[in-house]
Amino acid sequence: MRLSAIPLSLAVLALPFTAVAEEAAKDAAPAEEPVIVGNPPADHPFGRLKIGMTAKEALAIVGQQPTSQNGWCTGKHMIPFYSGADRGRIAMLFKGMGQLDFNASISKGMFGRCSSDEPLDLIYIEYKPDSTGELNKG
Repeated sequence: MRLSAIPLSLAVLALPFTAVAEEAAKDAAPAEEPVIVGNPPADHPFGRLKIGMTAKEALAIVGQQPTSQNGWCTGKHMIPFYSGADRGRIAMLFKGMGQLDFNASISKGMFGRCSSDEPLDLIYIEYKPDSTGELNKG
């Protein structure tokens, strides 16, 4: 009879911790959502882009190669067993147009170094007609 009381008392002790964990999950920052910044005209190439397009589709619509681009790892590549698409990013800047960000495939090198390799799906569109197309020097 004593043995059956032990699991019950452990379950009662775990209840407050479960409630705290559920509250923390509610307070956690929401997952990053796809974003469109600015209001590109419908006849502008950026106005015809849709979140979720492949990089190949998006670049075909834009009709030019980026003026500059930058890739990085988001840090999620360090999470064990995480295989989501948002482990790497590539930002492409276009002079006179703005910026497009893509999820990117990654590769891990020596000493755990990570690099973004190939753009995958479009997750961010920033229409900015006065863009220089150059990366910020910061």
